[in-house]
Amino acid sequence: MRTIRGKMLFSLCIAMLVTVAITVMLFVRLIDDILVNQVKAELHEQVGKAQKLLSDGDITNLNSTKFKYVVKGLMMNADYMILDADQKIIDASDEKEEGKQLHYTPTGKNGIALLHGRKVLYAQEKLRGLSDEIFIYSPLSSLRALYGSLMRTTLLSIGASFIVILAIGLFAVSRVVRPLNRLKEAVGRYEPSYAQGNPFPQGDRTEIGELMTTFQSMSGRIQQHQRNQIEFLQNISHELKTPLMSIHGFVFAIQDQVVTQEEGLEVITNQSQRLIDMVDKLLQLSRLEAVDEHWPAATVDLRTMAEEAAMLLMPEANRRDLKLTVEGESLQATIPGEQLFRILVNLLQNAVRHTADQVVIRVEPEVPGASWAIHIEDNGPGLAEEEREAVFERFYTGANGVTGLGLAICRQIAARLNGELTYSRSELGGARFSFRKKVGG
Repeated sequence: MRTIRGKMLFSLCIAMLVTVAITVMLFVRLIDDILVNQVKAELHEQVGKAQKLLSDGDITNLNSTKFKYVVKGLMMNADYMILDADQKIIDASDEKEEGKQLHYTPTGKNGIALLHGRKVLYAQEKLRGLSDEIFIYSPLSSLRALYGSLMRTTLLSIGASFIVILAIGLFAVSRVVRPLNRLKEAVGRYEPSYAQGNPFPQGDRTEIGELMTTFQSMSGRIQQHQRNQIEFLQNISHELKTPLMSIHGFVFAIQDQVVTQEEGLEVITNQSQRLIDMVDKLLQLSRLEAVDEHWPAATVDLRTMAEEAAMLLMPEANRRDLKLTVEGESLQATIPGEQLFRILVNLLQNAVRHTADQVVIRVEPEVPGASWAIHIEDNGPGLAEEEREAVFERFYTGANGVTGLGLAICRQIAARLNGELTYSRSELGGARFSFRKKVGG
């Protein structure tokens, strides 16, 4: 019962068995009520027949009378007793009963009574003009004999229905399981490293069809991710190779005295630092994705933090003759300050690198859909429409051929801080990167 087919068939059989059991019980109860009521009506008619026979007051007229009636095509017999006021049997179809006392007192004109240890259906009525009563009865066991043919017919119809429903269930289960098996085979064959066109079956509007469509979409994302990884490795290998070749070349240049030792060591130092920065960013990104690191939150002043980040980048801004300013009032927030500061510094580095002559950090306390926001804006060229989301991807290569990791790291940190990092066009004419802290985070 581990397969879907087995579980569905087992559930279907259990449901049908329970339904059959309930149907049979209700059917028996209904048939019993119908037959009992019919026999009661027949016995009441027999009482009327006995009244006519006794209309002349002669009880002996009953001795040779047979009280017969038909129920569902079956001939049945009824017996009688004549009771006096003291419930003594003065006449009966069974002569052995005459003179005995009827110990059971019937209630009502008809119903079910216990007579001599067995249940009987009866009808009774006072004889006209006399104090005696006539009591006509028929054993309830004789009525049960009618159930046999009815139950056989019922069980045959239920059995036939069971087989039909089971066949329909098998067909339905087969229709459900067949596309799942096709999907399982397609998943087993799937290899993201090789182009396979459309490896999964075409989905329809059913739930399983939607699952197939989801797998198709997922396979496309996996293949795209695979291509991005390969492209990223190629790009990062190229960027790592460039400083390594420079270091290697200047080592030989120093040995051959082509350049002075001071010039060569300066180039080697710069290229080594470039390698260290690149590897550090790779490690940061890997750690963000692989380790659930705990970042303790503290209450910080966002305006003060923005000023500290601006101060850190001020020497580079002055060297490039840029205006770097901070706007907004003091605003207290509880957040892991070190990680937020890392985002600000990275965004400021990008802004200083690409702006024309102005960078603004703006602290905004009231933002629709967010608790607060910090914006870094510049008046540089900004980003093309197709680049506005792509720049946040870890594998994205910019127009200058540089594979960037900084924005991918910033977006990862922003998500961990329950915030979001977005790009929009600045009123200054360039790029505007915004960190928005989500409400309740």
